Amino acid sequence: MTTKTPLSNTPDQQANRSSTTLLWLILIIIVGRGILSALLPVMEFSEARYAEIARQILVTNQWVTLWFNANVPFWGKPPLAFWSIAASYLLLGTSEFSSRLPSLLFSMATGLLIYLWCKKRLSSKTAQLAVMSYATSIIVLQTAGSVITDPLLTLCTTLVMISFWEAVKYRNHAAAYVMWVSLAAGMLTKGLVPIVLCGLACGLWVFVFKYWRDFFTYSHLLTGLILAALITVPWYYLAETNTPGFLQYFFIGEHFERFVQSEWTGDPYGAVKDRPFGTIWLYFLFAALPWSLVVIVGICFSRTRAIWFSSFNENLHLATYLLIWVLTALVFFTPAKNVLVTYVLPSIPAFCILLTLLITRITRTRWQFPLAGASVALFFLGSALLYQIYFDTNRYNQRPIVDKYHELNQEDPGVLIYTGKRRFAPVFYTHGQVLFENTETRHGIPPETFYIAVWDLWLEEQAARLTPRCKTTMHRNEFTLFYCPSN
Repeated sequence: MTTKTPLSNTPDQQANRSSTTLLWLILIIIVGRGILSALLPVMEFSEARYAEIARQILVTNQWVTLWFNANVPFWGKPPLAFWSIAASYLLLGTSEFSSRLPSLLFSMATGLLIYLWCKKRLSSKTAQLAVMSYATSIIVLQTAGSVITDPLLTLCTTLVMISFWEAVKYRNHAAAYVMWVSLAAGMLTKGLVPIVLCGLACGLWVFVFKYWRDFFTYSHLLTGLILAALITVPWYYLAETNTPGFLQYFFIGEHFERFVQSEWTGDPYGAVKDRPFGTIWLYFLFAALPWSLVVIVGICFSRTRAIWFSSFNENLHLATYLLIWVLTALVFFTPAKNVLVTYVLPSIPAFCILLTLLITRITRTRWQFPLAGASVALFFLGSALLYQIYFDTNRYNQRPIVDKYHELNQEDPGVLIYTGKRRFAPVFYTHGQVLFENTETRHGIPPETFYIAVWDLWLEEQAARLTPRCKTTMHRNEFTLFYCPSN
């Protein structure tokens, strides 16, 4: 009697295995990012600064104007991302995890949006591969666990671009209003950036394929603009009213001078970058790893190029739309001198969808899951090693010093003083209970117990005035913590 061997490679079974593998991969990413978000300290400058600015919203109960410090408003960004962090603090308390949680949630929402749209307009297989490549791109893995505004911006721009396609291509009235609301949310996240990036991309596609009639009929241009204005204008008006000069700085300085002047001195919040022409393209190749390597390798083979070209032509309107979406940010920031690698993040969703659209024509695609898994494993392993080798002992990590202060402060309470310029990590970790002493601000030597963290650059000068009363308790990350008991 013979027995039949059950088929194990039917399309349905393969699809089920792919779905299970994808779910496990996404779960590993979410859990891994959550663990790292809870364990790693907030780092100077941007992370600690943004985390503290959001904390100040709750301390001051001022939700309109963001504050850089007690006397200086923060005009660098609109408030929506900071509101989300403050809301996280309200729910979970102030911590590294709660400060980073919104970025993880926004990244997850973008991935879900990619999946649902691809499943609706393309196929389940394309949807799975697109969200997998998005979730395992280096820039997404990194920003999903950072205190940063770009994941929210990317969610907004992705929703704008998908809604525009649904509104104009498929004549969906509701999608048009979703587009305008998303655009307004983007303006409350990063000002004019989503208008420029999405507007250029959508406008160029309409121009190329002559969709003028559908654009003007189904985008609801007039009512949409009014809706977006009703959402955004009140905050911009109140921000200018509260701190006059905001609009001038934000729209001229942040949106123009920052990107074209390497020597721009108008930024009071951080260091100005001076990058060579076209740096944004190198950033993109790195940010899109490992999938940018797939494109580079695929271009090298004539057979692969032919398959991709054929697939592109079969999906000409959508593929062109995605390509324009990818390239708009890269071309726009090509001449910019002040650029960061996170500027390419809004292009990553379109890149992953377009790449998946092309490679699903190749019959053997089982290599993608191992590549995605390797990317995730290397990212988490690399993050752990990089922290241990570099960031754990870096001066931008001040948590060890503050932790030691908290330990000593339990036995003998006293104020903490830091030498040098204002650092946001000590402010964040002490909930604002820290003083800063520099050449312009001297606190002297209080008669009561105090603790002072001295930067190595000033150690010789400070040690002379602190001894014999004070004693060293820790030297870490270019700072020495002194314990100075009361007289």
